[in-house]
Amino acid sequence: MTVTNMTMKNNKNNKRSPQPDKTVRTQRKQKRNNFEPLQKRGMIVVGIGASAGGLKPLQRFFEYTPADTGLAFVVVTHLHPGHESHLDEILQTKTRMPVAQVSDLVPIEPDHVYVIPPNRNISITDSHLETSEFEEPRGYRSPIDGFFRSLAKAHQGAVAIILSGSGTDGSVGVKDIKQDGGLLLVQHPDEAEYDGMPNAAIQTGLADVVLPVRDLVEKLVKYTKQIPQLPDDEGALTEQELQMVQRILAQVHARTGHDFSQYKLSTVLRRIQRRMQINGLETLHAYYTYMHGNASEATAMFSDILINVTNFFRDRASWEALAEKVIPGVFENKTAGEGIRTWSIGCATGEEAYSLAILLLEQAEKLNQHHEIQVFASDLDETSLLHAREGVYPSAIAADVSPERLERFFKPHGENHYQVKRELRDAVLFTNHSILRDPHS
Repeated sequence: MTVTNMTMKNNKNNKRSPQPDKTVRTQRKQKRNNFEPLQKRGMIVVGIGASAGGLKPLQRFFEYTPADTGLAFVVVTHLHPGHESHLDEILQTKTRMPVAQVSDLVPIEPDHVYVIPPNRNISITDSHLETSEFEEPRGYRSPIDGFFRSLAKAHQGAVAIILSGSGTDGSVGVKDIKQDGGLLLVQHPDEAEYDGMPNAAIQTGLADVVLPVRDLVEKLVKYTKQIPQLPDDEGALTEQELQMVQRILAQVHARTGHDFSQYKLSTVLRRIQRRMQINGLETLHAYYTYMHGNASEATAMFSDILINVTNFFRDRASWEALAEKVIPGVFENKTAGEGIRTWSIGCATGEEAYSLAILLLEQAEKLNQHHEIQVFASDLDETSLLHAREGVYPSAIAADVSPERLERFFKPHGENHYQVKRELRDAVLFTNHSILRDPHS
């Protein structure tokens, strides 16, 4: 498909499109079914988020990016809802790849650049991009987070890039990207005209690379071209390879104090391959040598194995079932003032533990009963626990936390963050604990 037969623009007035009727939905479904999924084609999709001050780094990014990488790029920015956008035309002057603004269901192709239209959300399925109306009022929209989340769901091993921008959009969605084995690249805050979005992404602790734009391009190309060949089946490892994996894990143990030798080997292999790929190393021996000489790499591997990724009320249907079917039973036969204790294992940066505490506090209020509620929250990553105890989260959590809960349990913290209120913080006790080393605590 070429740019000429894509739907290029919204109309000049940017009027909201009516909801598609049944015939249109059927046609869209047929179009989706007629295009091969991304995973089968082996294509990597790169989502790029930018906001204030993002035009110049976007131009530089595509000026430096070769036109034949085999990657597909989706650019998501904050656009004024009432103005026509010419971002696609501007970027087209910087690259030989076709660039198009998406306003309909569009199949994704390699070596193409796709741009969000004004006043529309953009999301991705396993083979297509499509747009939709925003459900949130303008001040609460997070189109970058929304796209990253859809990208992670549709495409394992995707790439997220955060460029200049104010606010925190993207810092929630990147968690989903990392959860599914993806890569997070961030423009160095010192280079960004507005460092809000880059800093918010870095503060998640999930950024794999933080560099100026030109270096980000070089890292991206190497990452997608130099893929180390480790067996998918752990049984296919040679004796020498298996010994090298154990030596790598021994290095992690020596540097971090945590033993991953009993972890599922296939999972460990995927994490090792990802770290090898990020560092441009092709053999296990080369990676072991690199880790031996770089103490920070053992910490990076530690973080990769744990993947301390969570969100408030993650997997919403599960939380709704917990609130309706489980939490009421916890309060049954409890007398007023009696304590209620729960345990959140592997709490990471605290979102799950605070979500659980919110449900318990709401149920106590519903019953008009006072109880001493205590959520014990444990994790073996002390860095994540420090974040959890502070209880400060980007404003983009509004995508997962209702306005009513934000009002009751959170307070503004600076320009672009919320902090949990005292009532909620007092209900959660965070502690360092390894369920593998001490399962009986």
